[in-house]
Order: sequence, then structure tokens, then C-alpha cells
Amino acid sequence: MKKEDCDKEKKRPRRLTLKMRLSLLLFVIAIPLTGMILEILKMIQDYSNSYNEIMSNLKIANEYNIKFKEDMEYSMYRVMIGLIDASKFKDGDITEGSTQYATVLKNPINMINSARYAFGTSIERVPDSDSEIKIRGILSCLDSLEKAVNRMIDNSAVPGTYSENVSIWENDIKGLCSMIQDYITQYTHYEMIHMEKLQKQMDEQTRQTVGIFIVLLLGVLSLGFILSAAITDSVTRPINSLRKTAEALGQGDLTARASMYQLEEINVLARTFNKMSDEIEDLMEKTRLEQKNLREAELKLLQAQISPHFLYNTLDSIVWMAEGGNNKQVVEMTTNLSDFFRTVLSGGKDFITVAEEEGHIRSYLKIQKIRYEDILEYSIEINDDIKEYVILKMTLQPVVENALYHGIKNKRGGGKISIRGYRNGETIFFEVEDNGIGMDQVTLAALTKKLKSPERPSDTQKGSFGLYNVVQRIRMYYGSQSDLTITSEKGVGTCVRICLGLSEKNGHKKT
Repeated sequence: MKKEDCDKEKKRPRRLTLKMRLSLLLFVIAIPLTGMILEILKMIQDYSNSYNEIMSNLKIANEYNIKFKEDMEYSMYRVMIGLIDASKFKDGDITEGSTQYATVLKNPINMINSARYAFGTSIERVPDSDSEIKIRGILSCLDSLEKAVNRMIDNSAVPGTYSENVSIWENDIKGLCSMIQDYITQYTHYEMIHMEKLQKQMDEQTRQTVGIFIVLLLGVLSLGFILSAAITDSVTRPINSLRKTAEALGQGDLTARASMYQLEEINVLARTFNKMSDEIEDLMEKTRLEQKNLREAELKLLQAQISPHFLYNTLDSIVWMAEGGNNKQVVEMTTNLSDFFRTVLSGGKDFITVAEEEGHIRSYLKIQKIRYEDILEYSIEINDDIKEYVILKMTLQPVVENALYHGIKNKRGGGKISIRGYRNGETIFFEVEDNGIGMDQVTLAALTKKLKSPERPSDTQKGSFGLYNVVQRIRMYYGSQSDLTITSEKGVGTCVRICLGLSEKNGHKKT
């Protein structure tokens, strides 16, 4: 990007990033929808609370509507006819008889106090409502009933008061119990009416709320659709423009430059692309002014910088053999190199069969055998019963490469690499052994520590980088079912042993 373009870009206000736009879209959609859901939940909660309150009130009222009158009249009748000693009620209920068929007479005072607490305290009351009026009537009758009961109990201890007790039982107790029962029935009736009104109110509120929510939902979806279309356009339009600019540059138009847009991420790409275009244009301009030999040298240097070390050396060997007229070896090495990279790519798959992995390292070693014919020998012994099992790609090649470059090459007179593969129970084992220079115990301990460390070795630690990569990959894919161990002796050689537990990753054969 030219200096004047940079100055213009700095003067422009900060643009919204894609993340900010998506967050705005989420905010616009999520907040109203969340509000609607919370409002619906609140409405349901309010209705549920009111319904539970009414049902609790009805439950209390029904309990007394069924039992209170019957138990009260029976207890006071037994007091009236003198079959029980009413003074015993001070100890609670009275049990008549000692068998399983014994009759229990409820304490009338306790019954009255219990009913007074239930209707006066436990039941939720709405002031000045019809239900509350009936409760006041119940409480008033309970006060009168308590006086009548106390009067009869007191008379029961005085001889000659039977006729008065009959009058109290007939006129006061039975009448008040019937009035209390009527009041409870009426209270229940008004509570049912209240429940019906609540249901109608809920239905009406639901219809209104649903209507409002439908309108709001349509508005939110419309706004979300508009914002989504705008965000999509803000991404696709500059990308298409950037693609066309890249195509123009690829076709030789060195003046092609990407335009700036409102999306910050695209602008980062555009600025980088324009900077790259400027550098390419400058480089091409310089290249045109240089001599042919200088251009070739620069291109070779660039190639050396961007080519992998193995590919560079292999291609260099192919060129060397072609110049020497060794056509058969050129064909063999080229074929092996093709097979090698075909396995490396393998259609983007992470897992390949053991047979394919064997072919991969075999191609690698054939290439290296041609390059290091005098110093390298190798053998591959992988049992047939594991060749169709699927394992993680590039499991063995880095280990074999490490054995070659750090074991065999540094040994005077060369050496041999032996690769073995076999299965033992639910585990597949691979061993890569060389008779190279080996390691002393201090070096081996340091290497083992590096492989167990979560920190990746630096590029300067090339002796452990390949092994570390294998360890991390198999740990990531196989977890505790994997392991890599190293045994080594200075001047004798090194053996790297890899074990992979049979699991969903590799515990099946290729179909």
C-alpha cells in the first residue's frame, strides 16, 4: 500500500469488525426473544401461584366441610347424654374402649381452635371479597360455638342440667355447625368462581400476549433477516472483489489493488494483499533490470528458502543422477518420491492403514538408500495380521528419519535401521532400532524429559523435534492408550518403541 493510501486509511474512523456485527445481530435477536420468554414464564408463574393458592384454600376448606360438623356433633352428643366425663377433654381427645374398635371422641375446643387457625390464618384472604365475608362468618360462628360448648361442658358437671344441655345441643351446637358447614360450602363456591375468573383472565391475557409476541417476533425476525443480509453482503461483496483483484494480479496486472470496505477483517486482508502486490511489483521491477544469471540465482535462493529440507535434497539427488546418466535410479527415486508424497497427502486423511504407513517409510528409505548407499542398510518386518489396521498417519517416518540423521549418519562406516511391527493383545507395537552412535544415559534422560514436557522444543533442538511431534500427535489422538519409549547405549545404538492401544481410532480394519 502506498504512503498516501496509508495516510488516508489512518484518517478514517474505526470500522466495525465482523465479530462486532455478529454480536449486534445476536443482541438484536436474543434480547427481544429473551424478554418474550421471560414474560411468558412470569405469566405462567403468576397463574400457577394463584392456582396453587386457591387449591390450597379449597383443600383446607374441604377438610373441615367433611369432618367438622360430624365430629363436633358426635362429641357434644356424648357429653349431653352423660356417657363421658367432659372434664377429660382437657387432656385431649377421649378414647372409648380398649380394643381395635374403640371410638375416639374429638376434643371440641381443640377442633374449634384448629378451625379458627385454619380459616383465620392458613387460608389466604382477599379483603372485602365474597370469600372473605364467608370466612368472617365462619370465625363468628366458631366464637359462638366455643361459648356453647363451654357452657355444655360446665353444665355436664352439675346435676339437673340435662334439659338445658339438650336445648344447647339442639339450638346452638347443631345450628352453629350447620351454619359453619353452609359458610364453608359458600366459601368453596366463591373460590371456584374465583378460579373460573382466573382461568378466563389467563385465557384472555394469553391471547393478548401471543398476539403481541407474534407481532414482536415478526419484527425481530424481519430486522434479523435485514441485518443478516447486510452482514452477509458486507462479507461476500468485498471477498468477491478481493478474489477478482487476486485473479487480475495472477493474470499479470501488477497495478491491481484491493479496495477498502467497512469490514475491518477484510481491510486487514486487503492491506496485506496490497502490500504484497506492492512488494511483488517492486520485485518484478528490480528483476527486469537484473541480468539473467542474477535472476536465476535469486530464484534458486528463494526456492531453497521455501522448499522442505528433504524435498530439496531428494530433488538435488535426482538432478545429480540425471546429469550422471543414471536414468534407472532417477525413475526409481522419482517414483518413490511420488509414493512418499502421495501418502503424505493421502486425500487429507489423518488415518491410514499400517500397510500404507509401511509403504510410506519404505519409499522414504528407498530414496535415502539411493542417496546414502554405502552407509545405510534397513529392514522392515511388519506382521501381516496388523497391516489392515488403521493408525495415525506419519507415525513412523519421523522416527525413522531421526534414526538416520542422528544415529546412522554420525557413525563411521554407516549402519542399519530395523523397523518391526506386531500385535500383542489389544496393543499394536512398532519398534525402530538402529545401530548408530547411540546416547549416554545423561543425554537419554534429557531427551526423555523433553518428550514428556508440554513445551515444544525450539528449532535448534532438532534432535528431539521430530520425536516430540510424534509423541504429541499420538497423545492427542490416543491419550493414555499410547506411549513412546527410548532405550539407547552409547556406541551400540538406539531403539524407539511406540505402542498404540486398539480403540475406536485404530481398533478396526479398513473396509
